Amino acid sequence: MTSRNDSAPTAPSPLIVHLSTEHGWRGGERQIWFLARGLAARGWRQVIAAPAKSLLAERIGRSGLRVVPLHPRFPYHPGNLIRIAALCRGHRRVILHAHTSPSLTLAAITSRFRTGIVVVHTRRVAFPIRRSTKYHRAADIYVAISRAIADAFAAAGTPADRIRVIPSAVDLDQLDRAKPVASLTHNAGAPIVGCVAQLSHEKGLGVLLAAWAEVIRKRPGAKLVLIGDGPERQGLERAATAIPHESVVFAGFQDDVASWIKACDLYVQPSLAEGLGSSVLDAMGCRLAVVASATGGLPDAVEDGVTGLLVPPGQPEPLAHAILDLLAHPDRARAMGHAGRTRIEATFSIPSMIDAYVRLYRELA
Repeated sequence: MTSRNDSAPTAPSPLIVHLSTEHGWRGGERQIWFLARGLAARGWRQVIAAPAKSLLAERIGRSGLRVVPLHPRFPYHPGNLIRIAALCRGHRRVILHAHTSPSLTLAAITSRFRTGIVVVHTRRVAFPIRRSTKYHRAADIYVAISRAIADAFAAAGTPADRIRVIPSAVDLDQLDRAKPVASLTHNAGAPIVGCVAQLSHEKGLGVLLAAWAEVIRKRPGAKLVLIGDGPERQGLERAATAIPHESVVFAGFQDDVASWIKACDLYVQPSLAEGLGSSVLDAMGCRLAVVASATGGLPDAVEDGVTGLLVPPGQPEPLAHAILDLLAHPDRARAMGHAGRTRIEATFSIPSMIDAYVRLYRELA
């Protein structure tokens, strides 16, 4: 691990301005929170610009870090450009770190009107990237959180020397402090399978429910707990009514996700598209074996046959088979869970992520 002395900024240090346009609290916002806290502990100057009353702005504000509110509804509002430009004024070197696609546009426009600004963009979603100048030269460096996203940048024509891979991180201390949700731990010995995801199409939850109908036929009493909310919730709840034994629990959005994960015996991520899967990393950090789709960045996290099982995306039958396999062999699942924790400690720790960004900032500054 890099010591604080080694990771402190060199003088004169740049100002880091984190830009986000998201209102909710998902994996990306949590990674900004980890990064901002870590940089603050190492003495870096930084500001977080995020929509007024967004969950990120509220949490950052409570931590004592400086927050500049952006327009709550319109990312490209002229006032946002004025606020970002004002942040840059008076600083010889500024790194605008755009954490969303709209914020990359804001950063690119701001950088055109003054010197001394460097733009970094971190991309966390696995959707195809369109070929445009936005992904050719709007940023000085494009950071991918997985090899799959790096490949998508390359396919879109992003110059190779502008692409870096820096994986997302897991707060192991927070995971270790979490206590399992008591209401889930009294299941008369029947297994509990968990999934944390926004209830939207790309997360593949319809595929999971189709697979679960087969799982519950062979493992009556098992519970599937879906943690999260989203636009497809009503449709998924209707689909779940056809599955016997009322075996699907919709827990909704939960702030303390780790407590829900730690109450489970197995974790599943059936995504059709996934940048990396921060909840998968959490589950591995909690020593759970993982069944996940072999898509996007999930193979970067889950080592097939070692920390879990990878299955083809969008196919209920192999997903059900993998879940049933690990439920039938709990010793094997426990060994995979311990291997997953070791992998997280080695590759996906917060200090490792911050070290990587510090090296990047120094290179650019």
